[in-house]
Amino acid sequence: MPHETWLHKTLKRCYLGYASLERTIARQRARIATLKDGDANTTFFHLQCSYRRQKNRVHSLVVEDRVLTEQTDMAEAAFSHFDNLLGCGIDRECTLNLDDLIAPTEDLLGLDADFTEVEIWGAIRRLPARKAPGPDGFTAEFLQACWPIVKQDFLAVFRQLDALRGRGFHRLNQALLTLLPKRPDAQLLGDYRPISLVHLVGKVAAKILSLRLAPRLDNLVSKNQNAFIAGRCLHDNFMLVRQSMRLLHQLRLPRVLLKLDLAKAFDTISWSFLFEVLRRYGFGDKFLDLLAILLSSANTRVLLNGEPGPPIWHKRG
Repeated sequence: MPHETWLHKTLKRCYLGYASLERTIARQRARIATLKDGDANTTFFHLQCSYRRQKNRVHSLVVEDRVLTEQTDMAEAAFSHFDNLLGCGIDRECTLNLDDLIAPTEDLLGLDADFTEVEIWGAIRRLPARKAPGPDGFTAEFLQACWPIVKQDFLAVFRQLDALRGRGFHRLNQALLTLLPKRPDAQLLGDYRPISLVHLVGKVAAKILSLRLAPRLDNLVSKNQNAFIAGRCLHDNFMLVRQSMRLLHQLRLPRVLLKLDLAKAFDTISWSFLFEVLRRYGFGDKFLDLLAILLSSANTRVLLNGEPGPPIWHKRG
């Protein structure tokens, strides 16, 4: 019967669509990026997801020689820890003569240009795939697939940023901070690696500014800094230190090697000092204002065992 054939094809098409959606969701929850999209072994993904959930679950925390096991107590301890780290500004006790340290050599006023649709789409296309969603629940794959539908909304947001109107932008610049154990017997908050899951709009805005700045970093940053700069290798500094130690050992001369621990330097940087340095390098007013909107409107909730805590309003970092 024609109607029965049509119904059979329709049901089969719906079933295949739901099965594909189930595989996609299971793969995303499992957080495995090394397998191809065609892998349909959902049992493996569910087992991996259960293993990750159990491994990343925080069962207890040691805070000031006290063992906390209740969810509310651990959440309060985590909030207090990261609020002191990110949500409390500290007055600077000293300053630097930046005129003697920084000599502007690059024209950076071109970074103040308005956002364009091509630039926004280019940043969206370069967002990493298969990453955990932020507070909005959307991933880069969703934004790329549905760009014709949400494009006008995104363009409206970036027109507001072009006009430096950041009122209400905090709703689009939220993040969830999840804790991943660095070691199997993690007990202290320092034993966990904080990972930020950022709202897509804030992520795209920061991506555009970073893509604008990337071609100029080679001239702005000293050659001794090798991390996070295209064309440079972090292992070069390791080789330099090793060869220097060998040379000093052969010369048999008394020397001192100083190793500085810059732990949490990225999270505790002073905003006033940051803008002083950037202004001395020659960054334009609009670029600094956009950066100020992204920083001042950011707020973070600590996600502990799947439950988000109260917002932490950033004042440094």
